[in-house]
Amino acid sequence: MHSRRWFVAFALVSCATPQSLGHEEKLVTVAAADATPSYPPSHREDASAPDVAVAQLDPDGNDERGGTGVLPRHGHFERASHTWASLLRICDLRPFNGALYAAHATMPLGVDGATITRYSKSAIADGGVKGESTIAFDWNRPGEPKNGGGSGQGFLRLRSIDNRLFVPDADPPHDGFGILDHGTEGYVFVSDHDGHFAKPTGDHFHPPAFPTADRAGAGVIPRAYHDLDVISFRGQLYASTGSVPPKERAWTGPSPGALHVANADRSKWVYQIGYPADATHDVWRLTFMTRFRDRLYVGIQEYYPREMNDYVVFSPPPESKELAVLDMHPTQVTSLGGAETLRWYTDRGSLYWITIDKDGTGKLRVTTDGLTWTAMDIPPEAGRPADVVRMGDDVVLLTERRLYTLDSSTLAISEIASWTDPKLFAGDDFFCAAPLAVFDGDLYAGSQKDGSLMRFVAD
Repeated sequence: MHSRRWFVAFALVSCATPQSLGHEEKLVTVAAADATPSYPPSHREDASAPDVAVAQLDPDGNDERGGTGVLPRHGHFERASHTWASLLRICDLRPFNGALYAAHATMPLGVDGATITRYSKSAIADGGVKGESTIAFDWNRPGEPKNGGGSGQGFLRLRSIDNRLFVPDADPPHDGFGILDHGTEGYVFVSDHDGHFAKPTGDHFHPPAFPTADRAGAGVIPRAYHDLDVISFRGQLYASTGSVPPKERAWTGPSPGALHVANADRSKWVYQIGYPADATHDVWRLTFMTRFRDRLYVGIQEYYPREMNDYVVFSPPPESKELAVLDMHPTQVTSLGGAETLRWYTDRGSLYWITIDKDGTGKLRVTTDGLTWTAMDIPPEAGRPADVVRMGDDVVLLTERRLYTLDSSTLAISEIASWTDPKLFAGDDFFCAAPLAVFDGDLYAGSQKDGSLMRFVAD
């Protein structure tokens, strides 16, 4: 049943070998822009209707926040903390309620392993040995049979929404436990307002009970194979998935990417819209999401890499509270199409988009209008880009082997650190790129080598 998981994981890793990006200068300026998509603005009205100025309905972004602090002009990364549950990779970092949370995986969607670590300030100061470093959630299900996937296969995003953490289960154990659906189902683990997660239940480590207004728990996404991200948009909570469309039977028919909307108490997430809307065969996933200029941007990943669109934009009219097929605009920006979205990041009116393109190169693109993208030229020795974050007055760019500051007005980058270990922040997985975060005045990154939390310090 899980041969699909293993094939996809192998294909993603094997086709993601770093390649030269064709530039050798340390100070890099703007390269030529890619093609400009032509989807309509955020309304469904007749084209002859007059434009009406409206206030922005949602803030840009999806919890990809920066922080205050002074970034060293020259420095290096050192290990700040490591625990038994660090696994192989950190896929996301999230400051929340006075602590720094890390989402861990071994090989997302391919190999068992899914944990969340909470680092307090004292834990980081003591290297995670004497301080208060805790395993916030363990979805490894020790002792359970591994056939068909005995535990979760990666946590890829930690989202802070309504003062709670939301963590989708990228690849649930055994395709789910039949809580609301006996074909396949996924889960979104929800913390309480203090950042505490409910533990798995029973002798066989089943998901915790549904969350309530004050209690942590697990929401269920019926008919979902994989659950990759969560976002708030127009007053609704959506999860992006690879799913089973209505009236289809799991494991037999098409599997479009899909958005599922949460009910009021977050206990159940219902299939709302799929991509492609008319899927009759093949397998897709909708991946990572962000808001920009009242549009919802969602990455696409196809099981067979024939997809020509790079992402989907949803642009409902201002009065709409639900998404419809008319709001969905598949978009090709890159010349080859089918780029894999690693991360979105919004900052002061700009949207940054990090991808692995179909030719294997890593790219960072920037837009200010959501339509016209500029591709940045990054030196080949830097490797693929992994994440962008604001720290004080600086926009910081992490690649596989370099750390840069980025001038948001000219898009020039300046190197402030380099390293030689290609595995430390390896860009070899479409689902898990090395994350950045600013916490308590310091810059942190997540290792792809051994799951360590790495802190940037001055030389």
